[in-house]
Amino acid sequence: MLVDLAIVDVLQTASPPELGPLRGKKMSSLEIKRGVNIAIEGGKITYVGSEFVKANEYVDGSQLVVIPGFVDCHTHIPFVGSRSDEFIMRLSGKSYMDIMNAGGGIRSTVREVRSAPASRIVAESMGYLDAMLSLGVTTIEGKSGYGLDRDNELKQLKVLKTLNSIHPMDIIPTFLGAHALTEEYRSAEEFLDSMADMFSELGEYTDTVDIFCEKGVFNEMQSRKYLSKAKKMGFKTKLHADELSSSGGGRLAVELGATSADHLISADNETLELLAKSDTVCTLLPGTSFFLNEDFARGRELIDRGAIVALASDFNPGSCNIYNPFLIIFLAVSRCGLSVEEAINAYTVNSAYALRLESRKGRVEEGYDADLLLLKVKDYSEIVYNFSRDLVKGVIKSGKKVR
Repeated sequence: MLVDLAIVDVLQTASPPELGPLRGKKMSSLEIKRGVNIAIEGGKITYVGSEFVKANEYVDGSQLVVIPGFVDCHTHIPFVGSRSDEFIMRLSGKSYMDIMNAGGGIRSTVREVRSAPASRIVAESMGYLDAMLSLGVTTIEGKSGYGLDRDNELKQLKVLKTLNSIHPMDIIPTFLGAHALTEEYRSAEEFLDSMADMFSELGEYTDTVDIFCEKGVFNEMQSRKYLSKAKKMGFKTKLHADELSSSGGGRLAVELGATSADHLISADNETLELLAKSDTVCTLLPGTSFFLNEDFARGRELIDRGAIVALASDFNPGSCNIYNPFLIIFLAVSRCGLSVEEAINAYTVNSAYALRLESRKGRVEEGYDADLLLLKVKDYSEIVYNFSRDLVKGVIKSGKKVR
């Protein structure tokens, strides 16, 4: 049989060893193969092995390491504008919450998004997606949350739908209407009720609802009420949890059976243990800690306790202007205590599980989507040591060469 594309005589493939999610000690290993041929047909991997493959097009893999494309399960695309001034303010001593309470932070980007036509948001977001794809990110989650009223939240969700239809990358949308409280509302409860009123309109755009559960934003009780409504309407739930303080978000994620609890920088021991015994993914976002000069989440402890740990960028204009997966992996290894193998598993098969795509994405295996990253290294472990180099020789997305 003649296939569309074959990568032949691959120096090394490094893939999660089994269907996700991986947890605890299972995160510490990768399945390594050498000298294999990879056949791709119809956007899927159809063969990985030593047999000769007949193909319409060949890629010489003899000097390449092949790993799955990265799945970034937490970004804040789409947005417009810059908050570089706030970065300088933080360098002078202002905190994230100081800036937010003074009308900056999330509210600053909300003003930009509200004033921008959808076409501009699409255009700026395409640029970010192109850059991420060139670095081997082949699937992302994108969130609303910079509209914070009905019309502008829907505008963001429509932009996400458009981006998914025109960009090679797979873009999984999440509704984050509960991202911050705006001045138009007298109370958090009133605002959250207005966002919950939108649930009946969301089916066309997303199946997941998120909230920023944090002191000074939405507390545990408010978050429980809001997400319980979403859950009753059939939505999957996730939380920004325990980022700046021990807010109860991680505990609530376990209570509600949320797909993921993200950040977890300030999660206490009880919360870590609850998460470790649950099926809720613990998504670490070390780029945010680095960008804000905060503490780092206790990734080593979570894995040792048996948790499902994923990695993502948290790419956004304010608290993490970073989308490079190699930098995120470097930080996960050097600051959160993960091994290289654990970090790769966390950014592929486990992050795919956080988006419930684990049966299609995150492995170099027959039957999986042909989303592959071709690296100019001798061994997969070099991606941490050489994280600041241009290591990418090629990117294959849905069976097509896109770099």
